[in-house]
Amino acid sequence: MSGRFGIIGCGYVGSAVAVHLRRLGHEVVGTTTSPGRLGELCDVVDHPRIYSAGDPMADVSFLDRLDGVLIAMAPTTATFEEDQYQKVYGQSVPALVDALRHRSGQNPLHVSYLSSAGVYGDQSGAICNELTPPDCSSSANALLASAESAVLALNDASTQACVLRLGGIYGPGKDIPSFIRSAAGQSVRKNGNHINAWVHLQDIIRGVEFALYKRLQGIYNLVDDLQFTRRQLSNALCDDYGLPPVIWDNHDRPDARIFNARVSNGKLKGLGFNPSVCSMLDPVAAV
Repeated sequence: MSGRFGIIGCGYVGSAVAVHLRRLGHEVVGTTTSPGRLGELCDVVDHPRIYSAGDPMADVSFLDRLDGVLIAMAPTTATFEEDQYQKVYGQSVPALVDALRHRSGQNPLHVSYLSSAGVYGDQSGAICNELTPPDCSSSANALLASAESAVLALNDASTQACVLRLGGIYGPGKDIPSFIRSAAGQSVRKNGNHINAWVHLQDIIRGVEFALYKRLQGIYNLVDDLQFTRRQLSNALCDDYGLPPVIWDNHDRPDARIFNARVSNGKLKGLGFNPSVCSMLDPVAAV
């Protein structure tokens, strides 16, 4: 049965989810904070809108008739900048949650929020799951965890809300395997012994659809089945092409934000979801 869905933040992931939902016959409202992207969004969603969560003058009436919402807002910078994180996770997400809580529509609503497995921080490479407390020694992780709590507080008789903690994202347009190979034979000033979680765009799309149709509530890790240290992953990727290995550090840089955890996706798989891409070593990893 078709529905009406809102994608709050039509960036790399949000736009891909929007295209998929439209192919399934759903009506999609998509937002951007940039007026220059409205024309581009016309090819992606049915109803493109300028929306800045947190703007007290923002028109939020489009939320009233939605059956589902994907919150895919993220900072515009690739590296951690506290003011950007504060703006998105400390201000915009809570403001959107407040708007959803006070919307005029009474139809049942499902909300999925895309967070990050990075909240686990430094677990010394140990296995962690959704019961593992976030490592809030980092201000970035503390802000992420706070935004998650705000979204989960929406759960009531008419609204189901879930948090999907994503690994680092790769896929079409984000060819991370090639990027890693480009460092073959070079020194990289990051700790090669750390385990990072990743997830393919294709599985994010499938995971969002799964969460929507199952009306999931709570927190779920959406990550690849197989996880490696940076050194193991880069060695395998470079070996496939006959390239020399990447030369990693064996220590952390001062003040580096550390992610070193083997993140379990067992909770989501236990409900019947299985990643279509096991790891970045799969042949489909870059497509």
